[in-house]
Amino acid sequence: MPPGPPVPPDSQPPAERYPMRYDVAYQDRLSRWKTLFRLFLIIPAAILAGVVGNLAYTAMGVGWIAVFFRRKYPRWLFVAVSGALGFVARSWAYALLQTDRYPSFDPEGSPVTLVYEEPPQGRLSRWRVLFWKLLLVIPHLVVLYFLAIAVGVVTVLAWFAILFTGRYPRGMFGFVTGVSRWWFRVVGFFASFNDRFPPFALSAEAGPGSRASAVICGVLGILLVGGVSTLVTVAAVLSSRGGTTTVDYAALRRGEARATVFYTGGRGNPDFTVALDHVTDPDSEVARALGYSGSGRAITFVFVLRNRAAGDGTLHPDDASLVVANQAGKRRTLHPDVLSVDGLGAPAKVEEGNLTADVRVAFVLGRDEHPVELRFSPPWNALGSVRYLLR
Repeated sequence: MPPGPPVPPDSQPPAERYPMRYDVAYQDRLSRWKTLFRLFLIIPAAILAGVVGNLAYTAMGVGWIAVFFRRKYPRWLFVAVSGALGFVARSWAYALLQTDRYPSFDPEGSPVTLVYEEPPQGRLSRWRVLFWKLLLVIPHLVVLYFLAIAVGVVTVLAWFAILFTGRYPRGMFGFVTGVSRWWFRVVGFFASFNDRFPPFALSAEAGPGSRASAVICGVLGILLVGGVSTLVTVAAVLSSRGGTTTVDYAALRRGEARATVFYTGGRGNPDFTVALDHVTDPDSEVARALGYSGSGRAITFVFVLRNRAAGDGTLHPDDASLVVANQAGKRRTLHPDVLSVDGLGAPAKVEEGNLTADVRVAFVLGRDEHPVELRFSPPWNALGSVRYLLR
């Protein structure tokens, strides 16, 4: 018998399938009333599937540790995690209207099939499970995100189709099944059930992805992680800048114009706050303490700081300045004569925690001069300073 045509070196043999099988048996007729109320019927199963899924994803960490140290995946853990994923798959199929059979922990008789081949003991890769798999699956997750949106649209259309015809359109059914299959391939790979790179395919016949596609996905994963990290850092810094705040100086003297600035580190909650509480103008007590008896006056600005950031911050005398102007409009910049934190002279620490710190900044200016702009840099100078325009 003459030999067949040669197989291109980069292609997978047709007989080689990915070491995971997922399928949903197509049903010719589906219940209209169960479909109509599916959103309410799925709630208990969805809650349980969420709990089971989270436990399964947490247990994957134990599997990663075992693979890293022994290159083996504990069989009992594989049975538990793959079984939990099977329940999640049955819940998904029910939620996506592909079956009327309510999800249960017993796969027997279910139209949903999710079977992972047992991990190859002693041959799993340590370096892949350490960090490489996370980078490899990022491009898959990006594609699956958009496919999930399409699945949502298809499910809504299928809902109407079942209500009117009692049938789930076969083309839509195959698409939803294929997207779920793709997802569970990626989950199995990420869990280290195997080291075969999942293909970008919906088909049940697809084999493992090529080495070239794995390398490309790894590079894309590195670029995406680096790009997102850079954007998050830039956004955090930009959002943390206090900027410029206009304050009514007369109201500030009366203690009625408190100006608060929130500095965030990117988590949505303020890492620390800077509140300009009030000003004492003139401050004869500070003038006496400084031994000042000239024709000018001393004024003291009082801030309240609350530090929730990681680590203490140290305030220095140069962290504040005051721009003053005389009657002719000539301006000059003053540096503090006194800067204290809770009564301690600077440099002084603003300790981390949820406690407040009383910061007092005193300046001595001429009798015909008035404050125009106060600048204050918190202990974390990289986040920028606050400018108070005094009107």
